[in-house]
Amino acid sequence: MAELTLDSTAGQDDLLHELAAVVRAALAGEVGKDWRRYGELGWLSLLVPEHRGGAGADERAAAVVARGMGRACRHDPYVATVMAARCLAELPASPGVDARLRPLIDGSLRAVLAWQSESGDGYEPPSSSPVLLTGGAEPRLSGTAWWVPTADADTYLVVADRDGVPVLVAVEQVGDGVRVVPTGAADGTTWARLELRDAPAADVLASGDQVAQALRTAVHTGALLCAAELLGLVDRMLELTVEYLSNRRQFGRPIGSFQVLRHRAVDMWLQQRLTDAALDSALRRFGAPNADLTTRALAASSAKARASATALRVAGEAVQLHGAIGFTEEHELGRYVNRVLVLAAWLGNARVHARRYDRMVAS
Repeated sequence: MAELTLDSTAGQDDLLHELAAVVRAALAGEVGKDWRRYGELGWLSLLVPEHRGGAGADERAAAVVARGMGRACRHDPYVATVMAARCLAELPASPGVDARLRPLIDGSLRAVLAWQSESGDGYEPPSSSPVLLTGGAEPRLSGTAWWVPTADADTYLVVADRDGVPVLVAVEQVGDGVRVVPTGAADGTTWARLELRDAPAADVLASGDQVAQALRTAVHTGALLCAAELLGLVDRMLELTVEYLSNRRQFGRPIGSFQVLRHRAVDMWLQQRLTDAALDSALRRFGAPNADLTTRALAASSAKARASATALRVAGEAVQLHGAIGFTEEHELGRYVNRVLVLAAWLGNARVHARRYDRMVAS
């Protein structure tokens, strides 16, 4: 990592505070103008082992960055990119995998996973991929991957189905039989539908159970980090609301002095603190040395359910407490509210994860 060393003798909490300071300083500037800068800072390599060229950190470090992204309301697909890196890092090293992983974590390649079907809950990987891989010596891809988190990727890591076996294939954005259909979201970002029509599949990276396991680990990681990004949005919305209540005056005094408004602001703060504690607990369980896939799934769902519900609740309260100005595009709050609407639904909304958690605990 160029600007932060994670292998110092300091304690883990000290390193996370150091990382948080670097994140705040970087996001206060123009780091989002150049994707390579994220690679130089080491943020894209946090969950990649050192022997694979990464920083060898854990989910708590990546969550610090994701939370900073939320607080700054960055629209860069950071979490989606870390998901792709995590998926590749979970696979055995090979020339094909390494050829994608190394440029991805240094910022020279923008790659995201493409695995979702049109239906489903938006989170759980389907039992069979909507994309089929057929053919022998010259395999071909046909099908449509939905809800791809960006239309601007250089490479899409497509999870395809070959005779009931999951296969991970690298597909370039520009290629025969490849069509990327962009779709605008509420926050101004562009998502994509990846349509493959007899597209050449020359770069098969892996297949079998290792792909299924790597995908599930990456998706669980994504949900956990998305929760952290949502919490960052909550942090700033709460801050904006307190500032407004302190500065807006009515009847000769700040409106924040009115008891009913103070109670609502305190409730927002309580929701933020509860979500902070829930995320911290989930991160510790997720990154425990003995954590299996089920433990990680439970941790991810608990964090995402809480963060999605809290972000929507705080966004609604913030808009009401700001009055009419909270609805305008010119006010900073509006950007945060729109971003919440997108991220609260991505990778499963609060209801999906709450039901999933209850079902897993009961089984």
